Amino acid sequence: MTDYTFPMAKTLSEVSRDAAELPANEQLALARILIDLADDTPEQMGAVEEAWDGEIHKRIAELRSGQVQAIPLDEVRRKIEADLPK
Repeated sequence: MTDYTFPMAKTLSEVSRDAAELPANEQLALARILIDLADDTPEQMGAVEEAWDGEIHKRIAELRSGQVQAIPLDEVRRKIEADLPK
């Protein structure tokens, strides 16, 4: 006979506590999954994508014009790691 028992669903508090114990990169991946699971309408998602497209084009133009300068990835990582709780 096959056992079809499943563990009880976790509470939001339990899930939050578990998520806090994940490495930073896995927390970011989980955040993306949760955002993707959000129940947004196609119209809302289209507006969000359109806004991001505009932001991306604006930032590329700023970089190309020299109005802003890129920050090397290693420097960004160091700053993020320095801000993470130890």
